[in-house]
Order: sequence, then C-alpha cells, then structure tokens
Amino acid sequence: MLLRRLLFGIAMRAAQNPQIQRKAGELAGKAVEKARPTLLKGARRAGELTKAASDEIAHQAKKTRKKK
Repeated sequence: MLLRRLLFGIAMRAAQNPQIQRKAGELAGKAVEKARPTLLKGARRAGELTKAASDEIAHQAKKTRKKK
C-alpha cells in the first residue's frame, strides 16, 4: 500500500512536468497516426453495416405494410 502510494505520487509529479507532458503528447500523436488507417477502415465498415441494417429494416417494414 505504501509502495503504491509512493509510485502514484511520483507519477502525478511527473505528469505535471512540462517536458514529460510534451513527450507524452508526441507519443500520443504518433500512436494516433499509426492507428489512423485501421480506425478509418473500422469506421467505414461500421457505416456499411449501419446502412445495411437500416435498409433491411426499411425493407421489412415495407413488406409488413403490404401484407395489411
């Protein structure tokens, strides 16, 4: 418990250091750039699935209205 508190305190002080914040920002930017193609592909696929589901719901609703 004491070790955890000590490590957490050190991490909090480090997070307030502008140089460490800058470096963390650079690393985060690089991670986003590296992940961008996969994220875009996933977003595109999600859009396709949403459109297909919407089209299917509309088709089923139209079919149901015709039966009445």
